[in-house]
Amino acid sequence: MRQIVFMVALASSVLAATRVVGQEDLSAGWFGNRDWLSEHGIDVDLSATQFYQGVASGGREQQWDYGGKLDYFVSVEGGKLGLSEGFFVDMHAETRFGKSVNDNDGLLAPANIAMSFPENDSSITSITGLKLTQALSETFALYAGKINTLDEYTIRFAGGPGIGGFMNTTLVFNPILARTVPYSAAAVGGAFLDAGEPLLSLTVFDPEERATKGLEDLYDRGVTIVPELNLRPEWFGLPGIYQIGGSYSNSDFTSIDPSAWLTIPIAAGAFPVENESWSLYFDFYQALWADASNPGRTWGVFGSLGLSDGNPNPIRYVVAGGIAGRSMLTGRTLDRFGCGYFYLGLSDEFIGLSLPIIPQRDEYGIELFYNYAFTSRCWLTADIQVVRPSTIAFDTVIIPGTRLQIQF
Repeated sequence: MRQIVFMVALASSVLAATRVVGQEDLSAGWFGNRDWLSEHGIDVDLSATQFYQGVASGGREQQWDYGGKLDYFVSVEGGKLGLSEGFFVDMHAETRFGKSVNDNDGLLAPANIAMSFPENDSSITSITGLKLTQALSETFALYAGKINTLDEYTIRFAGGPGIGGFMNTTLVFNPILARTVPYSAAAVGGAFLDAGEPLLSLTVFDPEERATKGLEDLYDRGVTIVPELNLRPEWFGLPGIYQIGGSYSNSDFTSIDPSAWLTIPIAAGAFPVENESWSLYFDFYQALWADASNPGRTWGVFGSLGLSDGNPNPIRYVVAGGIAGRSMLTGRTLDRFGCGYFYLGLSDEFIGLSLPIIPQRDEYGIELFYNYAFTSRCWLTADIQVVRPSTIAFDTVIIPGTRLQIQF
């Protein structure tokens, strides 16, 4: 009965969205106020996303859950406000509400990354990103603040990570970084720029997770250093993004320490402590087709590779890849699609520690999604995931679901 009520509510939301959001001058311009704010250096974007996903088979428990996210983005350009030229402020606040399939999927890397934050399984609003940037020239900038690392992730698809493309954590963010890099972290850094985009950057993170915390006790646990190179070549006139990086932290960790990115099934206990951790990663997206009249409309192949110390990182290596992008169907130019595969190779240390408690194994699976665009600001997504969970006691999990995203 609850599923029927939800589907009726979802259908009503879609109809309302096509009436209101379909009026481009209203949704995009806020009666002209958005354009006025932008001219004065303030850009505001709001996004509302609803999820309805369930475990149809396998996993921890067969159950359907409804929940959602509100994302508030505010960007300030100092030069237009009469402040320092090259000064920028970027804020990301989030509201999470309801339940998510992450409580029932039994996966190490949750099936719905967006519903993991700011805090899993709670109704909460928090500022997860507040970044201050000062460009010292056209080719170099310094930045500091509370960094939302998912927002900074280079390989992403239109509509926002987890709310506009893939939903499984491994196909949205390279989880080889899950041990050393928080979701929301205090950080300082600098970047060399190419056409306004980061080319080579070095960021020093506080390893403490701060999605629901302030900036107290900075760097008490040590530091995490992340160098990263981003290349944007064009092969045969087709754009690509290639990201190479690594992380090193001198903080104390164990293999079963909690991570904002992962659902560690083992409770804290007296486990061996390591005083450093490292990882290496390579991610890319290469377009295989681009619309001649709209270069931003592409589809292509993507991939992720990762390697870590294996202790204290519970993930020794990551392999993921697939195809994704914008639809080539006539008249469906705003639709998006994706098909991806991932494999998480767990570390021997993590498997060994889990053996007498909750035995673990490698986790792998696939995800397919299709975003049907009602307008340029409203998408209804059909999604399915089939994954073998890391917990040996759980059977292969099948997770169908829908997602409705509206941008205001």
